[in-house]
Amino acid sequence: MTAARRAFAENGFDAASVRDIAADVDMTHTLIRYHFGSKEQLWKDVVTDMFQRLDTALSEDVIGQVDFATREGLTIFLRHYIRYCADNPEHARIMIGESLHGGERLKWMIQFIRESHVALVPIFKQLVKTGVIPEVWLISLFYSISAVCQMPFVISNAIHELYGVDMHTDAAIDAHAETVIAILLNVPERRPESWPALPEWARG
Repeated sequence: MTAARRAFAENGFDAASVRDIAADVDMTHTLIRYHFGSKEQLWKDVVTDMFQRLDTALSEDVIGQVDFATREGLTIFLRHYIRYCADNPEHARIMIGESLHGGERLKWMIQFIRESHVALVPIFKQLVKTGVIPEVWLISLFYSISAVCQMPFVISNAIHELYGVDMHTDAAIDAHAETVIAILLNVPERRPESWPALPEWARG
């Protein structure tokens, strides 16, 4: 599943090759077809697994009993979500690719997103009601949070080339989580001694 997820994320559905995926995991093309059927079914299985992994990462079994509709709960949610984004950058890449092209695959994938947003709406309405976050347009809020959490890992190669920082290290992931929490909740958690060092030109 990992090889297929990586292929769809890096190449998109149309350019992804089932033969290349099979070769990547030392399986025959025929065996892949036997287990997953069509290329489209393989893609659907990848996406289903992707959202199941996200659900697991944010589940009570992993996080514990947490009320996400509180400042503390939102902080815990963001830390775990950002860790998921760091470990699974293909998730955002597949989402972006399908959103750019539109069509039946996107319509099929929306069922998972709708399910998560249905659960998140009352949580974020409560966060607004209690003053934890400002009252803003909900759609913009959801996708702004999603983008700010995901994007450094989606474009990690560019960040590495520019700043020499590996975004997939624990130090970089933690620094990013602290930054997102500080921006969203206006609660600075400055720990510069633990942050990855900037190149000399960016230190000021």
